[in-house]
Amino acid sequence: MAVTTGTTWDVVLSARPTQTEPGSAAISVRAAYQAALYERALLVDLGDQHATGEVHPDLAAAVLAPQELLGHLLNSTDSRPVILLSEDGQLARETAEALAELELARVSYAVGGFQGWLRAGLPARN
Repeated sequence: MAVTTGTTWDVVLSARPTQTEPGSAAISVRAAYQAALYERALLVDLGDQHATGEVHPDLAAAVLAPQELLGHLLNSTDSRPVILLSEDGQLARETAEALAELELARVSYAVGGFQGWLRAGLPARN
């Protein structure tokens, strides 16, 4: 098991998020975390409660039902990209693809969803 210093984590976490596939709206859960942590993107959780917990409240993720998302995007003055998160990532992917066709905002989704978030050891609250 490798030991990392606080400085190493600063370098890892401050790196710009990368997409998992060129031209894709998919990003890793770690990249989604980095973007939300440094306020480079708005993390939108598409569920009011996950079966296993929720994104840690310090990240200030917006919790919206999928039917509320379009209205939020149309009425928001926030120009940051939006990253969608759902329980297993499927709903987020479908929603991101539908919104990409409308070209209203820069929308991506976290691959693996909240389950992937937990597997990656990212901050969550039960």
